Amino acid sequence: MKLKFIHTSDLHLGKKFNIKNFSLKEREKRRQEIWDAFDEIIKTARNEKIEYLFIAGDMTEGEYINFKSLNKIARKFKSIEDTNVVIVCGKSDPYGIDSLYEYIDWSDNVYFIKSTDTVEKLYFPKDNLCIHGLSWDNLNNSERPQLIYDISVDENKINVLLLNCELEGETEFTINVDMVKNKFDYCALGGKHNFHMYRNNVVYAGTPEPLNFEEKGDHGFIMGTIDKGNVEYKLVPIAKRKFTTRDINLDVSYSFNKILDLIKFSGDTFSNIKDYVKINLTGTVSTDISMEEVENEAKQFFYYIEFEENYSYKNAEDKIYDSNDYNIIESFKLQFENHQDKMEQQAFKLGLEVLRKEKVVK
Repeated sequence: MKLKFIHTSDLHLGKKFNIKNFSLKEREKRRQEIWDAFDEIIKTARNEKIEYLFIAGDMTEGEYINFKSLNKIARKFKSIEDTNVVIVCGKSDPYGIDSLYEYIDWSDNVYFIKSTDTVEKLYFPKDNLCIHGLSWDNLNNSERPQLIYDISVDENKINVLLLNCELEGETEFTINVDMVKNKFDYCALGGKHNFHMYRNNVVYAGTPEPLNFEEKGDHGFIMGTIDKGNVEYKLVPIAKRKFTTRDINLDVSYSFNKILDLIKFSGDTFSNIKDYVKINLTGTVSTDISMEEVENEAKQFFYYIEFEENYSYKNAEDKIYDSNDYNIIESFKLQFENHQDKMEQQAFKLGLEVLRKEKVVK
């Protein structure tokens, strides 16, 4: 019999955003959108009669989550009492005796894997399903990978690995995928914020809502079915917004309006008014153009926009100055001519904007 499941992870409910240009209002709005994604998962579990909800760590920001929010989560889980909710703790919500998870009255359909030094096994006889999991704590434990490799499974059962870990890199909890891929019918993983399928049965769900500009592509949750030796699933996209980065290479010949148009039409209008957009500006810009003014003008066309300033300034053409034309701005330009050091370029940009403002004031 095929069992219906949802696999999610890395919700980071209660997250404090540290994106430099996020206003307090935007941070609060984004936190609510993460809660909305959680609500969508709960709603789907109820409507689709999902039998198992796997949460592979980092359900909350343990450092910031409060009792009110945790009780809200508990009420949501209680509303899907026919769904078994199985949760491991990740790096952002490690389990310990001081964990707030311990002080919440969770309903009978919620199962926390609390073990941090041995692999815990949850067996559901009705469905012949065995879930193997290990939670994070606040301690460094280099033995965690070996604990996973040593898991012994019953080949007659449906075996699921629920884990918040890495499959690449050299962190304290990096698992060799080849050591687990043939042992489990499905590996429900968390800890990686982009959806990624290493093998058909080894999958990162990613964050339901992306959290920064490093998190690309579609975001949502995994929904599928599993029985012995067979798993089928799909990513259900639910993210309200994406973080998208666009590259624009400038030329010293470009006018103010041309640069502005390149920014405005760098993506489709729907994305511009919905998503978080970062524009990476490279190339060269004429010293006669105020990029600060360009950037300020561009903001009106976007829901959110920020800029990476990786361009350099350059004179559009060589000029001959008489006593009336040779002013302080042109003198300042000459001091930085042919200077390509990034710090010097930043100093030049700031100085140029200050001098332009002084000129306007006069």
